[in-house]
Amino acid sequence: MVLQRWRYITQVVEARRLQEELDELGEAGWELITAHWEEYSYGGRSQQQARCILKRPIADEDRAADDFTAWEPAAAGRV
Repeated sequence: MVLQRWRYITQVVEARRLQEELDELGEAGWELITAHWEEYSYGGRSQQQARCILKRPIADEDRAADDFTAWEPAAAGRV
């Protein structure tokens, strides 16, 4: 059985650029897991930004360079 390994990133994107940024990340193989909207003040104005978590599979050729692939995944509920 081959386990799928994932690489995760977080990105903070201004609301006005969100779709453009997600399109670029999607083309690079990243999949949006979740986005949390935040409000902040800049220049006396209220702005919106999304704090996003994304993932993509680790390709076979990247596994050798990835330090984390040597770790054994823990089974759910196992201590």
